[in-house]
Amino acid sequence: MKKSIGISVLLIVIGVVFLLDNLDYVHISVAELIRTYWPVILIWMGIEKLFRDLK
Repeated sequence: MKKSIGISVLLIVIGVVFLLDNLDYVHISVAELIRTYWPVILIWMGIEKLFRDLK
């Protein structure tokens, strides 16, 4: 259940970023985002797995 909530929030955030980019409010490159924040993605996945294994 919590995994689906995390994935849903991630998809919403990605959608908002694409919408803001299309409306020219921000200028974001997807490749630049991934290159910059890949450690955060790994940490998030690790914490999610840790909490899932504790249950």
